[in-house]
Amino acid sequence: MTGRFFYLYALLLFVFLIPKNGFAVIRHACFIVNPASNNGQGARVWNRIQRDVNRYFTAVGSQDQAAAQVQATFEVFFTEHAGHATELAAQASFNWQLEQEGHLLIVAVGGDGTVHEVVQGLESQPQVVFGVIPAGEGNDIARTLQLRSPMHALRTLVYGIAMPFGAYKIEGCQRGSCERKTVLAVSEFGLGVTTRMTKKKNDHDSGERPSRLLRYLPGSVAYSMLAVSSAMTWDTPTVRCSINRERFSIPLNLLVAGTGPTIGGGVALFNDMTPYSCHGQMLFSQLRTNPFWTLIQMTMEKFLNWSDLQRFCFTQLDIEHEDETPLSIQVDGDVLLQTPAQITWLRAVFQFMRPPEYGELGRALMDLDEAGDDPDWKGGDSL
Repeated sequence: MTGRFFYLYALLLFVFLIPKNGFAVIRHACFIVNPASNNGQGARVWNRIQRDVNRYFTAVGSQDQAAAQVQATFEVFFTEHAGHATELAAQASFNWQLEQEGHLLIVAVGGDGTVHEVVQGLESQPQVVFGVIPAGEGNDIARTLQLRSPMHALRTLVYGIAMPFGAYKIEGCQRGSCERKTVLAVSEFGLGVTTRMTKKKNDHDSGERPSRLLRYLPGSVAYSMLAVSSAMTWDTPTVRCSINRERFSIPLNLLVAGTGPTIGGGVALFNDMTPYSCHGQMLFSQLRTNPFWTLIQMTMEKFLNWSDLQRFCFTQLDIEHEDETPLSIQVDGDVLLQTPAQITWLRAVFQFMRPPEYGELGRALMDLDEAGDDPDWKGGDSL
């Protein structure tokens, strides 16, 4: 009883004493779960946190009217096919437009690809706040938000603060056609040998082109071998770029950009990049070197300051291919577009929930709550 009393006391302090300018007042939460994320990890994570979701939020239609007065309501949807998360998030946002007070929280339970789908078309909507429960393979967006585990991410939805989050607006051709399409990259985008590696991996995972290499080798070894095989067949095409209206051509082995410090599942290439920066940041190979050497430099970039990789800050980037064959563009872990493309850094077009920092009231309450953690949550849940 004593623990329950202190929990309710802390909750009341949180509701009545937190300044409005620092915290989003969440009235309703919509959890969009990708059960197929990371070979079923999305479903497993949701099953693990479902009991706690019911503790922090009140289910729509619940008979507990007293809880509904002090807690945000919630509902949950499960994705059934590619693009379904976009449809579900858009419908939730449309329904919430009838409300005039408070914020709608849309939570992606999955990996970076799930987050990517959820935010499409919902930029610059001040009443919508996004949350992430990491259940993917790379989880770079969760790393950027400093979410340590699914349970830590769930508590962040309750005690955290809404922070501005930028994105890359990419206007390019759809794969295999000349039809133009616009997507928003909230984690990363890239061209070159790493994009070819991603395409081979995705083709294997989808069953379109199964790879014996990925089927019979451990993941850590298989992905390294996949990078080697991709580099062996990469012919280093030349692309024309325009960065902030400055035009030049480069031999393309690698061109990547991120919204946070890491891309590709924790590869730290942009240590000084934040999602609320006033510009985007990209890395590319500036010399016609062997693709193997480019991959080595990318892997060692966080330790080396003398590599041939060039770093640029930009707000506008145009890319055109010089050869007849268009080049594929990876967006948030999936190969979605091809050149030519125009990329624009959009600053602060989203709001994402981040953990509270030391000195903020939510941090003390979150620490108090975490002190009663189930021991099963410790270990194995960190990213």
